[in-house]
Amino acid sequence: MALHTGPTTNRRGLALLALPLAAIMGACSSCSASSPQAQEVASNPAPAPASSASAQASTPTPGKAASGSSLPAPASSQSGTTAPTTTPGNTAQQTSSPAAPESSETTLSPLASGANTGASIKALPSASAGMPKSTTQLFAAVNEGKLKDVKAALKKGADVDAQDQSGRTALMRAVINKNHAIAKELFKAGSDPNKKDDFYETPFLRASANGQVETLKMLIDGGADLASVNRMGGTALAVASENGQVQAVRHLLRTGIPVDQVNDLGWTALHETIVLGQGTSNAITIARLLITHGANPHLEDHSGSDAFKLARERQQTQMLTMLQAAAKR
Repeated sequence: MALHTGPTTNRRGLALLALPLAAIMGACSSCSASSPQAQEVASNPAPAPASSASAQASTPTPGKAASGSSLPAPASSQSGTTAPTTTPGNTAQQTSSPAAPESSETTLSPLASGANTGASIKALPSASAGMPKSTTQLFAAVNEGKLKDVKAALKKGADVDAQDQSGRTALMRAVINKNHAIAKELFKAGSDPNKKDDFYETPFLRASANGQVETLKMLIDGGADLASVNRMGGTALAVASENGQVQAVRHLLRTGIPVDQVNDLGWTALHETIVLGQGTSNAITIARLLITHGANPHLEDHSGSDAFKLARERQQTQMLTMLQAAAKR
């Protein structure tokens, strides 16, 4: 049976026929696809308006195999105006078509689609897609600063040490947000203050850098690791010193934390407060506290510079005067 190329109205009529008649027509079309006349028509189609071409392409052909037809693929598969033919062998490929799929099995939920394609889940940037619902709710509550919702999520069994896409726990997020009440609730629920994220930071180190003394005390009393270091090898004392956190430094110095521990750059906490503190009053106060608690101003960094030279090179007159006075004692 040869492939007919009748008027446009006939093609539209075929596309609107009932399903049984369409199936019969498709079967006939499939049988005749290998005939010379069909191949000639397929390779040299008669000119037709864009609307009629679209209607013709949408005519179902259930009998056509995914790779065994000599007919060219419809242009609409690229333009997005019509749905491609659905066959048992290519159902999965049809999910990318903008047209509605013929079977609900080809429809993927946004979450499943994101998981299969590697796309990031934007509904909750801080939460991993694999988290249980209660844990996702916990992260959302922490991000929104809602203590009541945090407690509710914990009662539902949320994992307090689950890590988001940056490796951060809910406790770490609470510390970043400087929310002591939520941090306290999470810590009381058993969250680990020493769990490191992808940036090699812990809730304890971040609380030190932020100068969150109340949270810092809580974490230290609850077992925070004083020997913990960041990606540069800096202790909690070092990060508090470089950020000018006087009260945090005061508290840390009461714990017996090493005063002269050297980081990967060869700097001690004293070096850091000089180099990064820019000679501010906080930096001078911290330097004085460090020396009072045993910091050695004569230790040299990798460049061979001690505390005096570092202060002199940066023209930190007050810092240098303080260092010289402290060295004479």
